[in-house]
Amino acid sequence: MKLNRQNARKIAVRAAVLAVLLGIGCGVLYKRACPKWQAAVLNPEIRETKESPYCNPAGMTQETRLIPPAGYERIPAAEGSFLAFMREQPLYPDGAAICSHSGAQLSDGADAAAVYTLSVGQEGYQECADSIIRLWSEYFMQTGQTERIAFGLTNGYQTDYESWRDGKRVVVLGGITWSMKFAGYDDSEQQLHNYLVTVMRYAGTRSLEAESETIPVSEAHAGDLLVKGGSPGHAVLIVDEAVNAAGERCFLLAQGAMPAQNCHIPAGRGGNENPWYTEEQLVSGKISFCGYTFQSDALRRWKEGFPNAQAE
Repeated sequence: MKLNRQNARKIAVRAAVLAVLLGIGCGVLYKRACPKWQAAVLNPEIRETKESPYCNPAGMTQETRLIPPAGYERIPAAEGSFLAFMREQPLYPDGAAICSHSGAQLSDGADAAAVYTLSVGQEGYQECADSIIRLWSEYFMQTGQTERIAFGLTNGYQTDYESWRDGKRVVVLGGITWSMKFAGYDDSEQQLHNYLVTVMRYAGTRSLEAESETIPVSEAHAGDLLVKGGSPGHAVLIVDEAVNAAGERCFLLAQGAMPAQNCHIPAGRGGNENPWYTEEQLVSGKISFCGYTFQSDALRRWKEGFPNAQAE
């Protein structure tokens, strides 16, 4: 009888330990599958800048701050287009430093022609490809195209915001990925950002490259990108376009980088203040950012792209 009681106690203890471990495991799984995005608190230092023909210091949006080169004019932007969306993006004051997600100042203001006020998450995932995904997603959300907020992960697993909004969450354990119901319907801005935390955690330049196709430079428009897939690789986004009387075009590019930081328009390189890049430069095989040189086939279009009907 005494032996039976001892065995019963052992079984009870083991069951209790198993229950605790199971509870901890479920808690970890839930926390991993249901991230809670929080914006980092960033206070970039504002440094004095020298006068430039490409910058209107008083402008506080992409369109009003960045001036096209002499002889060029911005192309018309169709209402509701990604080009119009980017031109309206607010900027920090001229001379703002680029900040990391931890709040550290990464530049003295000279490394960026302009710095977007677009928030950065505290978790530190919003790097280069992630900044592009974030901008696309914010645009789709603003224009009611939520069905297009859908991104493949690096392992090929397909995710989409509408499923997340409906309560499904993405679970990744080792090499296995699946979705399961964890919550009810929630179409708040917070849930968009929560979804993007998961996408940014498991997607990157490789997945963006896999979901895009090479295009000729003659077809390049805002929303297209230069991408070099890798670990980590790099990606920059076309965010504006101007043209001269001869039909020659030039473009503004935006990027995030490592560590996670403010999305920004890089300053001109090699002593050149001009942040605009010509068609020839885009496919020259010599354009370089953050130590990555983009080859001539790096110009790509993600899925169906971002038409600017008024220009076309």
